[in-house]
Amino acid sequence: MAEAPLEAEEAGTVPPVDAEPYYESDQPPASNRGSGPIVLREHYLIDPGVPLPKLDSPSAKAFAVEDRRDLGRKLFGLICTPGLPTRLDALELLKDNFVSGIIPLVEWDVVDWPLLGEKTMVVIYETPLGGRVIEQLARKAVKITEYDISHRIVEPVCRGLQTLFEMGYSHRAIRPNNIFFLDAEMTEVVLGDFMTSPPGYDQPLMYEPIERAMASPAGRGEGAPRDDIFALGATIVPIILGHNPVARMKADDLIRSRLEHGSYTTLCGNSRIPLPLMEPLRALLHDDPRMRWDFNQITDWLTGQKAHPPQKSTDAKAKSSFTFKNVDHFKRRTIAWHLAKYPSDAAKVVRTDEFLNWIRRDFDDSNLAEIIKGLVGNAEFHKDDYQGSDEYLVSRIVMRLDPAAPIYFKNIAFMPDGYGPLLTVELLRKGDPSIPVAALNCDLHTNWFTNQATPFPKTPEWTRSFAQLKGYMGIQEMGFGMERAIYEANFGLPCQSPLLSKDYVVEIEQLLLALDDAASRVENHIPPMDRHIAGFIAAHFDEEIHPHLKALSSPKPETSVIGMLSLLAFLQWKIKMKSVLGLASWVGGLLGPAINTYHNRLTRRSIESEIPQLVRQGSLPGLFDLIDNAEKRRIDVDEFAEAKAQWMAAEAEVRDIEGSGEERLTKAERSGQQAAAMFSIVLSLIVITILTLFEFI
Repeated sequence: MAEAPLEAEEAGTVPPVDAEPYYESDQPPASNRGSGPIVLREHYLIDPGVPLPKLDSPSAKAFAVEDRRDLGRKLFGLICTPGLPTRLDALELLKDNFVSGIIPLVEWDVVDWPLLGEKTMVVIYETPLGGRVIEQLARKAVKITEYDISHRIVEPVCRGLQTLFEMGYSHRAIRPNNIFFLDAEMTEVVLGDFMTSPPGYDQPLMYEPIERAMASPAGRGEGAPRDDIFALGATIVPIILGHNPVARMKADDLIRSRLEHGSYTTLCGNSRIPLPLMEPLRALLHDDPRMRWDFNQITDWLTGQKAHPPQKSTDAKAKSSFTFKNVDHFKRRTIAWHLAKYPSDAAKVVRTDEFLNWIRRDFDDSNLAEIIKGLVGNAEFHKDDYQGSDEYLVSRIVMRLDPAAPIYFKNIAFMPDGYGPLLTVELLRKGDPSIPVAALNCDLHTNWFTNQATPFPKTPEWTRSFAQLKGYMGIQEMGFGMERAIYEANFGLPCQSPLLSKDYVVEIEQLLLALDDAASRVENHIPPMDRHIAGFIAAHFDEEIHPHLKALSSPKPETSVIGMLSLLAFLQWKIKMKSVLGLASWVGGLLGPAINTYHNRLTRRSIESEIPQLVRQGSLPGLFDLIDNAEKRRIDVDEFAEAKAQWMAAEAEVRDIEGSGEERLTKAERSGQQAAAMFSIVLSLIVITILTLFEFI
């Protein structure tokens, strides 16, 4: 093996040749040690004062772990980065399933980590006693030749990858410094951690297939077995050469070279690749995943059978170049990548006849030229909405020029299966998710699926996922919106509520306990529910809770507080959590509006007197039954209706009594007036009659 050059050391691929022995030097001086060990599940002691930097992952720091039941067992723990999604579903699966070729996972959980001042996840692995393969090769402690690399590295790695694939996962973290010797004799090779960060997030560009290398780190996606196979091929190169042949290349130069010349030529073209590995590396590093070797073809090679030789790339080259921003392009993939980096300038270029003529003449592709012309025309027609924007137009055209490339929009790029982690990182790390949200609202994913020559097997699943996320974002009630979307798209993302910012809640069973702890440090007038907590519950709680969320979102304080209590009570009941004293006290102090919905003052006083007893029991279901008991509500409503009717009757009677004297006087006056009138009439008739009689007499 050749000595490691400086550029390889700087790239983090190969350590200095004179590195210290692997395991013995890991413990730091006692003066650097911090607080006492952290106990995990009453079984493992994690020592914050004993870091193990040689076992670090890019997104997780390693520390010494002791097994209290087996003191001779060598373990280490990776402390995850708070706020970065982990692959929680894989952790849950692999904990109880040993996979040959993968570093054994021992345990994982959330701990209160003193060096961060907050809770975070720790993942415990068996210590690879032989250290990193690339380090031992650099120290010449072991030798792996081109003749034995197949059975010493490729075979065990592929065995692990194939088992992972059968479980439904890709590794997505294969690189030279993540392959270890599990035993001190350096005979058993295993792949290292892949669960403490999103898929592909920590990968240097040379180990990612070209289409995923062009994506933003968080948007590279879960991928497929052939993506891991490419990473394995790229990993073999520095192992067999003893140095990283592209360590000095800038990221953009590396991507452009791979697009123009192919990944194999870029990574291996100027190096002396051993003859037995030339054909396998060409096949493993093929940029067309359909032509890249799969596990069956690798097995044929490993067993000495004749493997299918890799086919040459069919990527067409133009007869003449097209210049964009002082760079000459001969291929559609390179111009597409370059256009995507500068959408404002690109929007002007794609509207020119020169560009269309280049596509039509130099690629002999009139159909593509007409499609691009149609997209430009559509942008002109929709110039007043998003379809007329430069970013949307360029994104659509780039998809046509390079259908396999990631979805580009403004300053982000993502594969469809990488949208969830990208959305989360943009929101939590940068504080602005507007660009990925706009990409979703523009339905760019639909255009991407449509442009694929070969439909992806998971296209229906991804389509449903995007539609679901878009639907969540369009609803602004509690339990929906952006907060619901990020938890649906990232199963391993801890709840980001400010109330729980230091608690690292990743499982629904942890939520009530975290809120119970938060009760002692949060002002009691703040409710133990916000949009993040509601979204987290909705994403992780596999029960029908829409009525609870509907009540929680009500603008009426009394309805909202009942909705909050009903949701938390339902959660406590379903997960069978016995007591949450702090949370019960916290919620009990906020129930005033709900209590005041009862009309009967005696009922309200009775409820208020019973609350302390239920608080001491830590029972949220008990509080809910007290506050919103159906029978109690019915009785209160019936009694209120009866009391209201009685009050109205009494009010009418009072009015009748209060108004009777005046009415009688009025009647008397009217009767007197009538009697006087009749008397006058009768008297007048008598007088007239008498006078008439006197006249006759």
